[in-house]
Amino acid sequence: MIIAERSVNHTEFWPLTRVVDVTGVSKSVIYQQMKLGLFPQSHSYQFSDKRRFWLSNDVKRWQQRQLVDKSPDLEEELDNEFDALLK
Repeated sequence: MIIAERSVNHTEFWPLTRVVDVTGVSKSVIYQQMKLGLFPQSHSYQFSDKRRFWLSNDVKRWQQRQLVDKSPDLEEELDNEFDALLK
């Protein structure tokens, strides 16, 4: 399967420790929120079902939604900053 180059937007695979560091949310809260569909789902590597990772872009989008929900006026500014991160 060939993936179009533009569909890969510089995303990184983050382990749980990185997600905790970046979000400031504890492991238990992350898993609770995942079960409720309120936090991005983790993925497993092909070689190991025990090793999990999150896509950095999914986590960053989740962070943006947290701020936008609290202050809708920040939405455009955050979109611009997020686009700059992807370049």
